Amino acid sequence: MSWISLGNACKDLVLKLAGEKYRFLALIALSWREIVGDILAERSTPEKYEHHVLFVRVSNPTWMQELVLIKPQIISRMNDLLKLQVNEIIFLAGNKYDRQ
Repeated sequence: MSWISLGNACKDLVLKLAGEKYRFLALIALSWREIVGDILAERSTPEKYEHHVLFVRVSNPTWMQELVLIKPQIISRMNDLLKLQVNEIIFLAGNKYDRQ
């Protein structure tokens, strides 16, 4: 009998539940902390991925500016780590549940 780690089993389950439509978004979300680091991961969330464009929700404009400054590095890390072809990241301000 072969053993698998609980982390790998959970990751596999999430990717299976995400289905083909949300597979890449789930993969990005699971790796987001590794891609941007602990501090930025606490203040941002991948929200949508379609047509090689990633939409990321950011808690406030200050952290958004930080992410904009390192956007090329984020794209490079995602493409290298996850073997994706992310061409662009669009940052969205604030909590998606805030009323405008």
